[in-house]
Amino acid sequence: MTDAEKKDRALRLLACADACDVATAASLIGDDFQFRFMERAASWSVDGNVVPAVLDRETFLKHGVTATRMMTSTGMNFTFELALCDGDFVCVFGESHALSNSGRPYNNSYSWRFRFKDDKIVEFLEYCDTHHAHEVLFG
Repeated sequence: MTDAEKKDRALRLLACADACDVATAASLIGDDFQFRFMERAASWSVDGNVVPAVLDRETFLKHGVTATRMMTSTGMNFTFELALCDGDFVCVFGESHALSNSGRPYNNSYSWRFRFKDDKIVEFLEYCDTHHAHEVLFG
C-alpha cells in the first residue's frame, strides 16, 4: 500500500465517523483495531454512562462511529490541514466546526494518529483539547 493510499484511508475513516458510516468504517479497520481518546483518565461519563477511553473494534463501530451525531446537532464538519505518512503510521491535523446539542460552538483542533497493518487501520489515537470537549459537548 502506498503512502497516498494510507493517507486516503485515514481521511476516509475520519469522514466515516462524521457521517456515521459504520459499513465503510468496518471495511477500513482490522479485527484487532483499537481507538483511544487521548486523555489521562481511563474512562469518562456521558449522561451518566461510563465510556472507556479505549474502544475495541466492535465498540468503536457501535458507539464511536456514531458518537458525533449524538454529541452535535450538525456533525463535526472536519477540515483537514495536513496528512503525513511514515511507514505504517499516518498523522492527520485538522479541526472541527460543529454546534453542540446545547447550541454552543464546538471548534476544536485535532491531531489523529493511525497505525496500519497490511491494508487495515489497527490503531487510531485522537488528540484534542479534552477540556474544551468535556466543557462544550458533555458539560
